[in-house]
Amino acid sequence: MGIFDKLKDVSEMRKQAKQIESMLAKEIVVGQSGGGKIKITIDGNQNVQSVEVDESIAGDKSEVARHIRAALEDLTSKHKKMLQSQFGSMMK
Repeated sequence: MGIFDKLKDVSEMRKQAKQIESMLAKEIVVGQSGGGKIKITIDGNQNVQSVEVDESIAGDKSEVARHIRAALEDLTSKHKKMLQSQFGSMMK
């Protein structure tokens, strides 16, 4: 395989990566704590789209921290499942 073939392969891989990135940008994943007190929304590229905090816990730092942790755990789990459903065949 010559240098030009290798460059062509790299170019093709970059093109595919851009297509995947574009596709993932359209995916939306929402993680939330129990009772939905905190909701975090990201796209498939893990860019945060929004964070919502229920007013009932807004003044209690430890409660907010606990709910953020729970929402992030839920979000991470859902994001992994989304990636696996989209690219499961590629990950085996």
